[in-house]
Amino acid sequence: MAHLPFYDHFKTFIGDLGARVAGQLGISIEDAYFVDENIETGDLWSDQLKNAIMNCKASIALYSPNYFTREWCGKEFQVLLGRSKKEGGVTGIIPVRWVKDISGLPASAAQVQYQDGKLPQEYSTRGMRQVVALRATNVGLYEDVLDVLADRVVAAAENQHLAPLTELDFEAVTSAWQVDEATTEPSHTRGNISKTCFVFLAKEGWDWKPYDQERAGIGALSQKISGDLGLRYEEIPCDATLTQKLKETFENDVPTVLFLDPKSLEEAPILQSMQHYDETYYLNCATIVPWESEVEDAIDEDSRWLALQTTVCPQKVETPPPFHEWRTIFSHTSLEERTATLIEQIRSRLMKQLMSSQSKLPTFRPAADPGLSGTAAALGIVTGSLPSLGSPDR
Repeated sequence: MAHLPFYDHFKTFIGDLGARVAGQLGISIEDAYFVDENIETGDLWSDQLKNAIMNCKASIALYSPNYFTREWCGKEFQVLLGRSKKEGGVTGIIPVRWVKDISGLPASAAQVQYQDGKLPQEYSTRGMRQVVALRATNVGLYEDVLDVLADRVVAAAENQHLAPLTELDFEAVTSAWQVDEATTEPSHTRGNISKTCFVFLAKEGWDWKPYDQERAGIGALSQKISGDLGLRYEEIPCDATLTQKLKETFENDVPTVLFLDPKSLEEAPILQSMQHYDETYYLNCATIVPWESEVEDAIDEDSRWLALQTTVCPQKVETPPPFHEWRTIFSHTSLEERTATLIEQIRSRLMKQLMSSQSKLPTFRPAADPGLSGTAAALGIVTGSLPSLGSPDR
């Protein structure tokens, strides 16, 4: 690996992160981490690397375009996915955004939580490699990111998110990237009611913070809600493919939540996406608009609300379908609780539909219906106890 660009930044980052993990776990730095710097595509795995892949308690994956082109990286990733217990949607893999642009992630990599609301926004906009490079002038940012990542590694190790292996046939392992390529069905169409897709219709996208800037952004909040409900999480980007992907989630019974930032209505991709959405009627979709608390008593005069009524989504605002919250969310608590409630209401409706094989009609059934779980199991649908949700104003 010594020939790779910015290798010094890599060594600095791994060394500093390893030191933090060692300190928190009370072990030596030598026992805290292992890096095999000699393996390349086509090389045999050393016994030391094989042992590490079979028995490590956590694994750092540096997400970059280069990482997803290497077969041995995909093999390693596949082994770790197989070892992950996946309880509550977590794994023992801790992805690091090594460069700022990691668009077009393979499906297997995208399913692992690679964002964290505790991480500074500069980390997402610059990437870890640049954060390391700038540590001399912004050591606080570097230290903050290291602390969050170290906490995640320690949590994965202490909670035993990776089950050890007793044997491993490396030659028989198929790269996770090849597995993704062999899967022709788009990931957002899979999972039915065991997952939720999210769309962030905001200029800041995943990092948008509707309320307190000290809280996690909308992406991290969505992942938290999914985890609390025992569901898989997936983001659908707001781009030219959104209209088609929403149609596909509808056809495949995948609950989907659209979060709309009223401050971003003038952004062309967002405006056009919502105008196209206004022409559809998908009962697997929830749309939520979080408003600032100070406009609650004057929303009727708010220019953004008027735009929603007249030019953005006039049909859906005038006659709201189920699961649409156009002007009822004015706090972080309300946003989180109402989102969770809507997801469970959509899942309940879809569950009844899947059990009855009826066409997609607006039918409802309480999620707590004791008959749902047994019938779902017969259909091969994994369900669990649903949380008790309080009033959005609680």
